Amino acid sequence: MGLPNQSTKILFVSISNVLGTQNINGYQYKNQPDMNGHFDRRAIVPAADRFFFVGFFWTISSNKDNNQLDNL
Repeated sequence: MGLPNQSTKILFVSISNVLGTQNINGYQYKNQPDMNGHFDRRAIVPAADRFFFVGFFWTISSNKDNNQLDNL
């Protein structure tokens, strides 16, 4: 089953963490305890609060009859 048009165009948009909340993936602890015997820690957070992706996919061929859509 192929797509109806041999020259197919697809626009893809993706956004993650739209509200920009500070996500914590875990904690990293020090190797040595402090004077009270507690281990200090720091939060492991993503490098960016939000991520945007916009992609444009265009299936083209030289004679508009042969392409790889049927092989997908």
